[in-house]
Formats: sequence, structure tokens, C-alpha cells
Amino acid sequence: MKAAQQAARAINPERFPLYLYKSILRLHYGLPAQARLMGDTYVKDEFKRHKTAKPEFVKPFITEWTNYCVMLSKQLSSAGIRKGNIGKDLDSDKMEQLSNEHIQQLVELRVEADKHMGRDDFLQNLQNVTESREKPI
Repeated sequence: MKAAQQAARAINPERFPLYLYKSILRLHYGLPAQARLMGDTYVKDEFKRHKTAKPEFVKPFITEWTNYCVMLSKQLSSAGIRKGNIGKDLDSDKMEQLSNEHIQQLVELRVEADKHMGRDDFLQNLQNVTESREKPI
């Protein structure tokens, strides 16, 4: 009976966000130090913000973070060593669904990521695109 209770607790859907959170942080051990620090900070902040979110926001939140967890686990070896590139680009369908606030958050995240990784090409490309949109055709 005790094993059955433990199994029931293990698959408790109310605890799934905690398991997901811990799994993501565990996977981040395989990332470079700067990416791990930034990723851990971002994950902790996002999960704290969604702790008291309305149910209609929780399901997509959990779905997207589960997808991230699965993708990252496929990109890391069992020893936690990077295999090729980490992450993937957002597809255009998902980008169109994002609010302006979320797009701004993504831009800020990308700029911070590039700073931590010693790159500034994204910010430079963003400035070029912004300037070209402002010029009359």
C-alpha cells in the first residue's frame, strides 16, 4: 500500500510544475557557466511569476516549459556535455501569437544572452532592421 501511495504522489498533477522546474535546473548543469547562470535566473523568475497565475495561463506555460525541457534533454548528452547548438529559433506561427510585451521580453532576454556570451550581433542587427523600417521607401 505504501508504494501505491508514493506512486500516486509522484504523478500528482499539482506537483508537476515543481518536477518540471527541478528537471530544467538539473539540465542547466550541462550548459556553459554564463548560459547556466542566466537560464537559472530566468527559469526561477518565470516560475515564481506563474505560481499564482490564472488557469488559462498555466496550461500554455507548462506546455512550453515541458517542450523546452524535452528539447534541452535531447541536445545534451547523458554526461551533461553540450552536443552542437543549444536551443532553437521560434517559428513564425508562435511569434505571431506573442503580445508586444512578450516580444519585448524576448528581445531583452536575447540582448542579455548575447552580453553574457560576448556577442553583440543581435543588437546590431536589431538596430539595422529598426532603422530600415523608419526610412521611407
